[in-house]
Amino acid sequence: MKFLDTQELVVSTLSPVHIGCGEDYEPTEYVVDTSGVLHRFNAGILPDLSDAGISSDILTILSNDEAHTEQLRAVHKVLSKYRDKIIPLASVHVSMCTGVHAHYKSTQDKKNDFNRNGVERTSYQPFNQLPYLPGSSIKGAIRTAILNEHIAGNNPCSTVLMRQIQDFNTMIEEYDPGNGKLLLRLKLQHTKWDYDRARKNIEKAIADVSSALGTDLLGGKFETDPLRALKVSDAAPLDIEIEREIRFCLNRSRSGRRSQAQVKNLYTRLEYILEHQPAAFSLSLTLQNLHEIAGRRNHRNELISPSADKLLLWTGIVKACNSYYLNRLDDDLAMLGKLYPTSEWRKQTQSILDAGLRDQIKTGNCLLLRIGKHGGANSNTVSGRQIKIMLNEDKREANGKEEKIRLYTFDDESRTIWYCGDDLDKPSDLLPHGWIVLSNPDQIWHADLPGFERRCARQQAIAESARRQAEAAAAEQAKAAAQAAREAALAAMTENQRRIEAFVSMCARRAEQLRGGKENPNAAIHTAARELVKAALEGADWTIDEKCAVADAIEEWLPKLVKVELKDERKKLKLSALRT
Repeated sequence: MKFLDTQELVVSTLSPVHIGCGEDYEPTEYVVDTSGVLHRFNAGILPDLSDAGISSDILTILSNDEAHTEQLRAVHKVLSKYRDKIIPLASVHVSMCTGVHAHYKSTQDKKNDFNRNGVERTSYQPFNQLPYLPGSSIKGAIRTAILNEHIAGNNPCSTVLMRQIQDFNTMIEEYDPGNGKLLLRLKLQHTKWDYDRARKNIEKAIADVSSALGTDLLGGKFETDPLRALKVSDAAPLDIEIEREIRFCLNRSRSGRRSQAQVKNLYTRLEYILEHQPAAFSLSLTLQNLHEIAGRRNHRNELISPSADKLLLWTGIVKACNSYYLNRLDDDLAMLGKLYPTSEWRKQTQSILDAGLRDQIKTGNCLLLRIGKHGGANSNTVSGRQIKIMLNEDKREANGKEEKIRLYTFDDESRTIWYCGDDLDKPSDLLPHGWIVLSNPDQIWHADLPGFERRCARQQAIAESARRQAEAAAAEQAKAAAQAAREAALAAMTENQRRIEAFVSMCARRAEQLRGGKENPNAAIHTAARELVKAALEGADWTIDEKCAVADAIEEWLPKLVKVELKDERKKLKLSALRT
């Protein structure tokens, strides 16, 4: 085995991906055109547009005594008013899905909705503003799968902890407040203090379990962690027009009932890297060979390197990831079939898996992962680990005052799922977050992804545009070369030769204008011909060759451009005299 074994891979997306970067597209930093494209600009460009009146309009708004939110709304309206001047200076251009665009337009005059027009931006490269996948996110997904592989199906939570959780979950009960809708409340025999203390004890115990997993299985320190040998680069975009879109992030209950988020109309707008894009990113995975230093200890007999039985191999990494994530992808597809049977994404993804991708994953030719925001606790924790789930708020009287108690439960599965959708009320589809596949660039199944044809069409359009630009540039160069040659030729001519050339150029331009037509006699061309003949016959400095050139030019162009008979014109203009 080499000391450094590097795999150059590409990343394809199966579902929409959003990896937060801590930045939002704020309403005071973007404008939206009529087709629903968000154009994000740097506020520093506004002084450059002061002639358009933007700065003065904004200053007028900020000098008013309106509430802060209303001022921001007014500023956004001013920016929208001047969007045609702002858009050419914008640095980011991202499309909104139809539902987001319609919702954006409908909320512009609603006071309570303006502050919700921010859009969470996905991670991006600052030098070109294109999205990318941080290597830390990918390595974190790999680490979860390896941890899960090491526990080998055993429950990481002790029997004592599971009993604590069971007792805690039974501290609450369902009741009917009188409207027929069941709610949860803390049983009367328990106090808020007892409930909160029990919850905190469980949270600490679960944190200890997590720490113990890292210590027992991966050494607990950087020196002894076998994953120190795995280096994951950031995944850089391969397509400068990588598909991305702003959509809604929607919460749905696993039970099929309306979730609390739906009832409260909770949602966010996220910028997504879109689904089903083949080879959208490239990255390198490097595995360092630590066998020669495995199990080393210092003078205090402490391990300072991973033990030999915990060192990683490519086959082990791929097997752990695919075993962990493929089951969860199947669970996602099954849940989506239950909640949204008409899901087009589910049908397409199932078809892609059945056409060959599933076999590629099972044989280890691909690496299936789930990354980013809203991938769900089920895909971010080892099997069997308990998840804290927030429930409704309970209220009761205590010592003559109202006491609020936030209720929770612990379970190995979340109650709700966050999906990507294109409409708040009636989305055309629901898509899970974060599914990606790492593979070699030449995988046949890439062509099964719907984004493959879109990319081919896009690349064909880019190639066609480049061809036209190259042809235009070549034509411009040829034109410039011809002009330079003509100017050089003119410089070498005598004054009489330049006058003949001027007549020929005049005739050529007039021929383009007439497009096969002819002038009447005594118009511009006819008059210029007579004047040129007269100058050649009367001028003492005209050579015989120059006079013959005059005759040749007139005989060539006059019948093409003037309604005359050349035989008659030869006599009238005395062309024969020019040749003697």
